Amino acid sequence: MSASGTICRGRWLTGCAAAALAVTNSLPVTAAERPPRRTLETVEVVGTTPLEGLNVPRDQVPANVQSASGAELAPERTSTLASFMNERLASVHINEAQSNPWQPDVSFRGFAASPLLGNPIGMSVFVDGVRVNESFGDTVLWDLIPTSAIDTVDLLPGAGAVFGLNTLGGALALRTRSGRTAPGVNIDVSGGSFGRLSGEVSAGGSAGALDGFLAIGHHEEDGWRDHSLSRVRQLFAKAGWESATSRVALSYMRADNRLIGNGLVPEPLFAERRESVYTYPDETEPTLDFLNLIARHDLGAGWQLAGNAYWRRVHIRTFNGDAEYDDGDTPFDFSDDEYEAENRRTRTAQNTVGAALQLAYEGRLAGRDNYFALGVSRDKGRADFQQLEQEAEFTNDRGTIGEGEFELDTHVYGKNVYDSIYLTDTLALDERTHLTLSGRYTRARVEIEDRSGEQPDLNGRHTFNRVTPAAGITYALTPAITLYGGYNEGFRVPTPVELTCADPDDPCSLPVGFVADPPLEPVISRSWELGARGTLRESMRWNATLYRTRLTDDILFTSVGASQGFFANVPATRRQGVELGLFGQLGTLSWEADYSYVDATFRSDAELFNPVALPSDPSQPASIQVTSGDRLPGVPRHLFKLGVEWQPTPALTLGAQTFYASGQYLRGDESNLTEPLGGYTLVGLRAAYEVADGLRLYARVDNAFDKEYETLGAYNRNGFDGNEPLEGVGPGPVERFISPGTPRSYWVGIQYTLGGDE
Repeated sequence: MSASGTICRGRWLTGCAAAALAVTNSLPVTAAERPPRRTLETVEVVGTTPLEGLNVPRDQVPANVQSASGAELAPERTSTLASFMNERLASVHINEAQSNPWQPDVSFRGFAASPLLGNPIGMSVFVDGVRVNESFGDTVLWDLIPTSAIDTVDLLPGAGAVFGLNTLGGALALRTRSGRTAPGVNIDVSGGSFGRLSGEVSAGGSAGALDGFLAIGHHEEDGWRDHSLSRVRQLFAKAGWESATSRVALSYMRADNRLIGNGLVPEPLFAERRESVYTYPDETEPTLDFLNLIARHDLGAGWQLAGNAYWRRVHIRTFNGDAEYDDGDTPFDFSDDEYEAENRRTRTAQNTVGAALQLAYEGRLAGRDNYFALGVSRDKGRADFQQLEQEAEFTNDRGTIGEGEFELDTHVYGKNVYDSIYLTDTLALDERTHLTLSGRYTRARVEIEDRSGEQPDLNGRHTFNRVTPAAGITYALTPAITLYGGYNEGFRVPTPVELTCADPDDPCSLPVGFVADPPLEPVISRSWELGARGTLRESMRWNATLYRTRLTDDILFTSVGASQGFFANVPATRRQGVELGLFGQLGTLSWEADYSYVDATFRSDAELFNPVALPSDPSQPASIQVTSGDRLPGVPRHLFKLGVEWQPTPALTLGAQTFYASGQYLRGDESNLTEPLGGYTLVGLRAAYEVADGLRLYARVDNAFDKEYETLGAYNRNGFDGNEPLEGVGPGPVERFISPGTPRSYWVGIQYTLGGDE
């Protein structure tokens, strides 16, 4: 194994693949022709801009950047990218709001990256320099990202000054594989609990100046809850050309998925039967076509020009069977009050195009090391949204059967244009001290147009402008200890979904029905981070970080019923916390431990609508009185993660993972007056055995002790008495609805690898 292979192990070493490739990119040879590896001294680097081209040594980055390689996403270690981050990266937590592994709500330091409309999105996600937060609601569809195509993962806290919109809490930057970084053929087949079947095939290689990579995946399962069959089909292909000074690559990503997520369930129903669902169906069918052209050219003397141009189309169809309360327009007269079934369909066609160009320099300035980048970008998104509704009846198990035709309720067209220019510079003040200054100017235009002819007041144009600065410094106290500190600002503009659903007197349903609403203010984040990192000895590393992020005019979705609510600015919220990490290796035993303290609170008094308030029920107040200091719901305050891996023989690898999350308040209890959900501890086990050269068997068990736990909770009204809807007896009782966690599950698989690095 080369020195780079030894150093590039574990989450600490971001950009190792890029560093190793920099040594060999002048050798355009196939895997079979690759010369013997040389022992080289490798510097650990981090990609600190959306586009490739600027790799700053990690010890000069004033933030606790966390990283992983594609090898760490191996099937025996994780089933999805989100579950990997949940188990391995500090301050990351996912809830199972949809009880579907491909539809997680991912939270980092209390900031969300979710596929569900209505969640306040505070993270940006990039794939090969392209921001993949959807233009309609800034949501992140995790099922569209093929894990088998990922080469590196970087989670950068703050970073709003460079990565732009939505980077309030952090940016997740993903780089995909190529024929040069992932040569050889890999075939993986596995199966297990809940009818789970998975197959992945990937192949990569190079010939002269040309290289190519292809990954195909098919995953399906019945789901552990009722009516939860899902199917995920993904394809990724990349073709590249490379010379001594240039590289051009064209990638294509395709997904065609059918996901069923059955959401939260009343606690009494869950107590009767763990697999129960409240109402169904709840289907989402996203399709993706994504072309990305990437190029870079070395200009000489340390200068490099890089750019990309992309086209991305996402079509989403949903079908939801809901329980809707009808008070008969006669409050306090229960004789005609009842819960009714209603089916809702939505169709969202989103098309995004964009381009970016970056000039980077790595070299010396006035005799000192200097890393500089200047970039410009334009992203233009269009979304056509339709919502249709149909009267329905409930079945005995709370499913819905439609009656009559679907009728158009809403037809809205949204347009986003984002123009940005950014720069960042890291300069060595002396051998121990490095200063980083960054800034980004963003001009965002959001347009909305009613296409139903029924709501002309929806039409409007909104423009937002903002300069977001950042500054940070690192200081090498000793060769083994680095101190760092920094300040960063972020910027998020309201999406078309939020701008057209912001009136408390005319709430929207989710999926959303739009109304003409007052404008919202953009969200501004201001973050501070202080920390230290270092080595205790060659085989042990540690880090300690303090951070605080304050948001002004945070945009939150306030629910006013089972499927209705509105978006509103809250004057101030804050996330602050601590991250502690220790990673080491002793012989054939390695371990990593992370503790995270995440304190997410309101920092101003606010009056929020009560999600269970109804005019026909005077026992519930119309609003929730939030006081500064109340905790934000859905965010566990304490997270602890411990992973251990042991290789008793060269062929056998055994591993264990422990995850702990403390309790959290329920949504609808923003004033923190009721009992929170309890904390939980999960244990996972895994094993892999190399039967022969290139042939491996593996097995994994999650939630090994079959712990019953909940990852999210909310207050809502239960529209059913047993399996029968409540009719003529009022609005139904207010109950705790919970998102039950997955019970014990396992899968076994076989993997065959031919060629590549051995």
